Amino acid sequence: MTGYFRLSISAPGSDTQVQLVHAGDTVMDAMARAGASLYAPCAGRGMCGKCRLIAEGGLAAPTDAERDHLTPRELAAGVRLACQARITGDAAVRAAGADAASSARILLRDENSGPAHAGPSSIAPQSEPEAHTQPRPADFGVALDIGTTTLVAYLVDRGTGLIMDAVGALNPQAAHGADLISRIVFSETPGGLNKLRQEVTESADGLVRTLLQRSGVPSADVSLVSAVGNTCMHHLFLGIAAESLGVIPYTAAVLDTGTMLARTAGLTCINPEASFFFLPNIAGFVGSDALAVALVAGMDERSRPTLAIDIGTNGEILLAADGRILACSAAAGPAFEGVNISCGMIAAEGAIDWAGLAGAPPRYDIEIHVIGDVQPRGICGSGLISIVAALRRAELISEAGAFEPEALDRASPLARRLVIGPSGLEFVVSDPVDAISRGHAVPARVSLTQRDIRELQLAKAAIRAGSEILLEEAGISAADLERIVLAGAFGTYLDKSAAQAMGLLPRAPRARIAPLGNAAGEGAAMAVADPDAYREARRLAGVVEHVELAASAKFMQVFADSMLLTEL
Repeated sequence: MTGYFRLSISAPGSDTQVQLVHAGDTVMDAMARAGASLYAPCAGRGMCGKCRLIAEGGLAAPTDAERDHLTPRELAAGVRLACQARITGDAAVRAAGADAASSARILLRDENSGPAHAGPSSIAPQSEPEAHTQPRPADFGVALDIGTTTLVAYLVDRGTGLIMDAVGALNPQAAHGADLISRIVFSETPGGLNKLRQEVTESADGLVRTLLQRSGVPSADVSLVSAVGNTCMHHLFLGIAAESLGVIPYTAAVLDTGTMLARTAGLTCINPEASFFFLPNIAGFVGSDALAVALVAGMDERSRPTLAIDIGTNGEILLAADGRILACSAAAGPAFEGVNISCGMIAAEGAIDWAGLAGAPPRYDIEIHVIGDVQPRGICGSGLISIVAALRRAELISEAGAFEPEALDRASPLARRLVIGPSGLEFVVSDPVDAISRGHAVPARVSLTQRDIRELQLAKAAIRAGSEILLEEAGISAADLERIVLAGAFGTYLDKSAAQAMGLLPRAPRARIAPLGNAAGEGAAMAVADPDAYREARRLAGVVEHVELAASAKFMQVFADSMLLTEL
């Protein structure tokens, strides 16, 4: 058949698929049509170099983007980028070991969590909203955390408030870009908004179906569904045009969509008469997930000084102090998700998620922990922070973020790891020299480059500057803080001492720093289980004051100061 070829797709633990493809198709497009998962956070634009696989057969010559991301040795071994390699004849591809998407570490809930809402509420009673009826016998709810990177669904017994089960998955919209702006741009293409909505609602519906099957709960017994997410994810889930979020002044089309039937929201596997609500958003890039964090953290006008941070591509920060609750969003970018980092990856099997120094000065060496206890494949966000903090402690990286090889004895193990790479100096964290020969399309070595450090500095400066601007707006200093709570998977696995040492978190000697787990999802569970919690969340939405960082005259100076890798 002229113009058509066969592409064989194989991956560990899966049967080989044969897909009929057009001449000139990219391998990524062909794999997508075959339903094969592939981690590609730049949405196939050839910018991230993450969609590596081993290919043979009829393929066009490597593109400039491939030559930028792959070494001559890798290219000689058949390593290609799926988004760049175009099919010119029958070909075969092998995925790079365990797929990052299928092995991602998704935080479902705190292992010690109990009821979604424990104990009697101290919130003053108000009139009961029609959307949130009192629980009845055999009454269950579902709570959805619609994240940019991950989706999590909870099954909640509305009678007891207990979270019965939880299940998660990566957000399929990531195929169109790891960041929100890429998805907004895609949503503006013909059919783009409908496709994004279909992808996320079908995935969420599948998670709910899994919960019901595992628990044996009849679909008819689910009466209420709650959801939280950032404002952009709220819009895309409900099919609301999001273009206003992508341009200054970054306004939402709507902050509160009220209550609707769950089937209207795209959930088809439960009681067709079940109600659905998204908790209200706060502002353009401060969504209902931040509201849920405030609910779980117990933040209100009576709170002692508390700083809550949800670290991610769109960092959301809240501060409760002196009768006020302030909130802002910090555009940290996707470095904490491993994007724009040369050997970066999501927190999945093979990711270095922690590093420290072994031995004593001046004979320090690096020690690492790898998710899954397998050969390292890359570095996730928490690993990036701890590696840089460790090298700062060893004085191999200056506070300005530059490598300083002259600071070390040349015979030391750390100094021997500093080499000249394609883009200049880089620190070799792990060097699995036989990776390609064993058939794994992973980097020949896992390294930290000068550009990686700069990407981390930009991300951490955004989060730190947002915290500082809120403290100033509240008229207090970090020394007045009594609690710093970290929400989400990143905050749970983050090395707190490393984060403080490099200035990601403010110096707050009186504050207790504690992870909140998946507070967004737990807050959604509270709101679906307890009418009082639901009312309190809606009340907080009207109380929280949004602080626009771009409007602050001091933001750029604080941001520049926060670029330093030091405990400010």
